[in-house]
Amino acid sequence: DIVRRRRLSAEEAPGYIFTNAFGLRGIMDEKRKGEIGVQAAYAAVGGGSPSGASYTIIRPGGLEEPKLNRVLGPGELELSQGDALAGIVSRADLAETAIAAALSDAPNLRNASFELYYTESAQPCEGRFKSLINDGKVARLHGNTYETLFGGIKPDGDYYVPG
Repeated sequence: DIVRRRRLSAEEAPGYIFTNAFGLRGIMDEKRKGEIGVQAAYAAVGGGSPSGASYTIIRPGGLEEPKLNRVLGPGELELSQGDALAGIVSRADLAETAIAAALSDAPNLRNASFELYYTESAQPCEGRFKSLINDGKVARLHGNTYETLFGGIKPDGDYYVPG
């Protein structure tokens, strides 16, 4: 059960525990409940609504305003899946990425979740994931356009999840 294993490792991650305890109390648990609710709602109608709607969950890294207070764009961003890597990203780049994903016709974004952060800020979510930065097990997606950046995204359950 990939989703169950992924969630257990994420919920036990030091960053998850710290943010949950010292940020807004329980915020990470509430975010996870929201994701589960969205995924369950779409699963209940066979993976998509009768209108063809689907979900795309973007998990931004730590939110930080860019030094020059501008959108850096897809060429500076990295996407990954599996709750293994993270980093920082600006609110402006998160907003632009969310709009690009919402307007995209890419079928691989249907019923998918991914992490978003600046490439230069990439780091493992936990020490035990350090090798994933370079070993290629977790895809680190890049592109100069959003369509290229989104090109390697896989639907939930179809990607490597470290255990």
